[in-house]
Amino acid sequence: MQVLFDTLRNHGHLFSLPLWEKVFDSVLFPIFDYVRHAIDPSGSSPQGQNVENDPAELDQDAWLYETCTLALQLVVDLFVKFYDTVNPLLKKVLLLLTSFIKRPHQSLAGIGIAAFVRLMSSAGSMFVDEKWLEVVLSLKEAATETLPDFTYVSSGAYLENGVSADNREDESQPLADDNEESSRSRNLYFAVGDAKCRAAVQLLLIQVCRLLFAFMSGYILFSQSSDFLEFFESGTASVNG
Repeated sequence: MQVLFDTLRNHGHLFSLPLWEKVFDSVLFPIFDYVRHAIDPSGSSPQGQNVENDPAELDQDAWLYETCTLALQLVVDLFVKFYDTVNPLLKKVLLLLTSFIKRPHQSLAGIGIAAFVRLMSSAGSMFVDEKWLEVVLSLKEAATETLPDFTYVSSGAYLENGVSADNREDESQPLADDNEESSRSRNLYFAVGDAKCRAAVQLLLIQVCRLLFAFMSGYILFSQSSDFLEFFESGTASVNG
């Protein structure tokens, strides 16, 4: 992987925008499809649900996290180095980063947020108004899609039996009470775990917005700042609620 990025850094000044777009779409972005699937195959289970990971799997996950973190950093650095040519691809890069942030997996979200901050701190001074708007909208979308959902818990839906009446037509073989209780407990566990993971991601996003305000306030328009404020209000309410 290092050889690939070294080659792109050394010869990227010869590439046109269409060629760079093919490189990003066909070479760089697919790297992360594999890593995301390897770490979180379901794409929906919150981090920490599998409490019986074996040491070999944990070692593999650690290697994948390290590889993914390094690869995202290299993509960001490559984008910044050739920004004058590749800046039309900002939206695609933001989509890559927010695809990590929006995962219900705190470690993956953290990797995406770290790369997002790296991009802003390295390239923010080069962004024009249009690019800042793309940044703000991508953050707003990530915040909206990671809002914790407590309705499953607050509605008491987890108290319902795990098996529907349609599956229990034979009254001579009723579902055992302990199985029902186990199903309810498991459903509640997953619902609470997902909400906690999303709340943690929201807190990380709030920190990102604070950093952007602190270090990039001279570049952000008032109209874009209102979008940040809207996010702060909704995010703080959801985390504290």
